[in-house]
Formats: sequence, C-alpha cells, structure tokens
Amino acid sequence: MKFEVSSSKMQQLLQAVSRVITPRVNIPVLECVLFELKGNTLRLTGADPGTRLEGELEVNNLTGEDGSFAILQRVLLDPIKEMPEQPITFDVDLKTLNAQINYNSGQYTFVVKEADTYPRPLDDDETKQSLHISVGNLLKGINATLFATSNDDRRPIMTGVYMDIFQDKIVFVGSDGKMLVRQQNYEVKATEKMGFCLPKKVATLISRSLLQHEDNDDMIEMIYSEKFIQLRLPSYTLSGRLLEGRYPNYNSVIPTQWPLEVVVDRLLLLSAAKRVSVFASESANMLRFEFSPEGIKLSANDFDFSVSAEEMVKADCPADIDLKMGFESTVLQATLQAINSSEVKLCLTDQVRACVIVPCDSEESIDQASLILPMRLIGE
Repeated sequence: MKFEVSSSKMQQLLQAVSRVITPRVNIPVLECVLFELKGNTLRLTGADPGTRLEGELEVNNLTGEDGSFAILQRVLLDPIKEMPEQPITFDVDLKTLNAQINYNSGQYTFVVKEADTYPRPLDDDETKQSLHISVGNLLKGINATLFATSNDDRRPIMTGVYMDIFQDKIVFVGSDGKMLVRQQNYEVKATEKMGFCLPKKVATLISRSLLQHEDNDDMIEMIYSEKFIQLRLPSYTLSGRLLEGRYPNYNSVIPTQWPLEVVVDRLLLLSAAKRVSVFASESANMLRFEFSPEGIKLSANDFDFSVSAEEMVKADCPADIDLKMGFESTVLQATLQAINSSEVKLCLTDQVRACVIVPCDSEESIDQASLILPMRLIGE
C-alpha cells in the first residue's frame, strides 16, 4: 500500500490520537497508532485499556490498495514534528512489514506491526441511549467541574465528572470531598433519565484538546450505556469505559437556604487570596476570612518563619455580619478561577458549615453552585 499525505495534517492528527496512549503500558501494541486506509480516507486510532480515539483525514491513495498496520507512536510523531509543510509518501509492504516514508530531502525506514494485534473497539451488548449536545454546552459543564474532581484512585468514582441527565436538563458534578461544583444546564433536553461518571482522562481530552478549535454551535452525539460511552465529535470519535460505582447524592450536601450573603468582585478576591496565601503555613495552607460590614479581611501567617499578611477586600456585606472562617487557599483559588462571572455571591451560615459560591451574572439557562468546606479556626 502506498499513499501521499500532507505532513502538517498528519502531525495534527497524530498528536491528537497520541494523547490517549499511555507510555510503558503492559500491552506493548497499545504504544502504537493504528493506521487503516480505505480508498482515499486514512483513519488513525490511539488507545489504552479503557479509552479509544479515532480520527480521519483525506490522502492520495497512489495504488488503490487498502490495508492497515500499527506503528510505534514515538517512531513516527517525533520526526514528523520537525518537518516543514510538504507532501510525504508512505510505502508499506504488508507482507514483510517493512515501511518507508519519503519526503523532499530524505527518507525514513522502519518496521510496522500487524493490525490484527491491535485491540478491537470498545463495545457492549447493553441497551444504548443517545443525546445530542452542542460543543459549547459540553465544554461549559466539563470546564466548570473537572478541576474539582479527586486525584485519589482509592475512590475511582470521585475522580471523574458525573453527568446526571434528565428530560429537562443535564447536570455536571465534580467533587474531591473538600469542594463540590454542580452546574445545571436547562438548555439540554433528553428523552430518558440516565446518570454516569465520565473518566477524568476522557473529560480532559474533551476540555483541553479535542474541542478547542471547534465551533460552539456544532453538535456532538453521545451514545452511552451503563458501562461505555462514545462521543462523536466534529473531527474525532472518542470511546471510553465509564467509571463504576455509585456517585454520592450531591444535592443533599448543598444548602438551599442561608442567612448571610456577601457579594464581592471575583477577581479582586482572587488576587488578594493569591497575595496573602504566600504567607500561609505550608502544612495548613489556610486563609482566614473575617466578614464585617466594611468588607472581608483576609489574613494568613506562618509562625515557623515569623511571617504574616492581611488585606482588606471591599464587599457588599450585611450590616449585622460578624463571622470568621478559614478556607484552604488552593481550594478557594481553584473555585474562583473556574467561575465565569465578574462578581460572586458567598452564601454563608456559620463558621463550621460549608460556603456556597454562586456567580452573580450567568446565562439564563445555567445554574451553577460551588461548595467549599471551611477549615477549623483554632481558639475560635
């Protein structure tokens, strides 16, 4: 088989499917990219034991012969990345498994592997459901919640983004036990109720690479069952094994009523938290909040190094407020950074109950709430 393709288009597709590949995996063939040529369409596939990504591009089939083979990702991607834009020719002998790439000033020779050794697509025999969602709505939900997911593999279900699908809305949830983010989108409709947990790797691929250059109005088809999901993206097909387990009842931990509300500029609070947190103890990493009618006083100290800092942030506080709370700096900053609003409302009850942060200006069809647990203030 012999075909010609643009080096830049080949590099772009190779880089995309290679993000799925896990180095030094127990199954050696999964360090390879699968090439499948049919007519003038070339399909590339990257996979790991639980995820599979496929993409296609048009090529010039010079012999009219179809075929497939697998090649180590690093053998091909690294040299092609260094090439300027030019046509390159693949010449592969499927009997001897010898291959050669010809380009303007030279050639590469290497050995490929038989395609039969590559794992087949993920699938099951269970009843499947489907949902159509726009690129923009999917990105909003994942970007709002992915940062809050856990990194603790001892509870796998908490490491992913939970998607709760209703007939009148879709809910995205992420939580690591210290914080929880819930985004409800009433623009997305479904025919049947369903809930599943999207693995972090799949969510990260969607958020940070596969949809970055797509139009927000483009539609994605999600086909899912109890164990598997397939996302038919504008340029790729992404399949994955869903996380197993029962996700906690997220609605039960989010308060619906609170006696105190504080409105503050999000960027002012975030920048002040970044400055003051430099002086927080590395072990506790705590920011102390003192709410008063004049605003919010942030403070931090580290007795081991005899350093401290405090800063006043203007805020719209109730006239009778007198409350002190402690928050983990990294949790607070991550939460504020992920909110797309100029102002936020801090919903408070007392020193030991969770703080709920909601955006003051959000889309009419979006309802988002971020919950962070306070830290204990010693001596208070």
